[in-house]
Amino acid sequence: MTKFFSKTSSLITVALTVFLTTALALNLATAKEEILAKVGAHTLTLKQFQEQMRTLPPQLQMAMMQNPQLREQLLDRWVNVTLLGEKAKSLGLDKSPEVAAKIEDVKNSILAQELLKKEIQAKVKVSDKEVEEYYKKNKDKFKDPEQVKARHILIKVDAKADEKKWKAAENKAKDIKKRLEKGEDFVKLAKEFSDDPGTKNKGGDLGFFAKGRMVPEFEAAAFALKPGQISDPVKTVYGYHIIQTMEKKQASQKEFKDVKAQIRQMIQRDKERKLMEKMLADLKKQHPVTVNKELLGKAGGNPHNFR
Repeated sequence: MTKFFSKTSSLITVALTVFLTTALALNLATAKEEILAKVGAHTLTLKQFQEQMRTLPPQLQMAMMQNPQLREQLLDRWVNVTLLGEKAKSLGLDKSPEVAAKIEDVKNSILAQELLKKEIQAKVKVSDKEVEEYYKKNKDKFKDPEQVKARHILIKVDAKADEKKWKAAENKAKDIKKRLEKGEDFVKLAKEFSDDPGTKNKGGDLGFFAKGRMVPEFEAAAFALKPGQISDPVKTVYGYHIIQTMEKKQASQKEFKDVKAQIRQMIQRDKERKLMEKMLADLKKQHPVTVNKELLGKAGGNPHNFR
């Protein structure tokens, strides 16, 4: 439980700036709304709290819904930060040009998010016909590749080892292969001899994998074997492997119903991106933008400048 709280606490810290700033900016409670907390003139309603919870990452949203302690923790932080904010204003810190610039940045960020929701996300629609047509035209993008399930016994050799050590490892691998040919159990020998810590205790089981996941020599051997066959020692940068292919899956076409949601999301993002690009292009015509790229180069200077 302590480990869980430490992980979610960091997520809360990341999300808190937007949560607090938005909640404070929306300090518009009406008499009909349920008041969750008040700090001086600042009011946080239950509705505002719930709306801001929905802006948090999915993992944290789920944790918040299931754990009242986390909700209380977030509310306590709102109270504490609001109190500290009031103290800062009483000291005139909000009048500081540096602080005012930071506040303006946060405000612009929130306004930009709301603009994107209302003017882009809410306006983009994706029809079922579009989704189906995309699938028909791009079927090759929605295929499960050929896969093999294999296990191995690794006799590890250091990359800087001399030829003598490589030869010793090869001979050891050959001896293990002979024992396998005589009928000894692969799983038992893997647990006894394999130098792969990730699979040793699983009998060398690597599960299913597609091409491109393993080093070329290992991949070529695993895909060339028939189910049940065991390879001769295969040399890779890691040492010598004895590989047994256990099962094969042929490449297959994913069904439309299984990728429909994914396609809809892809089209949605693409439309949003194009709409965003157009909006930014129009805005740049209305508000000329000047960027000094030569000066930008100096921003990556001495790391001490950022302290």
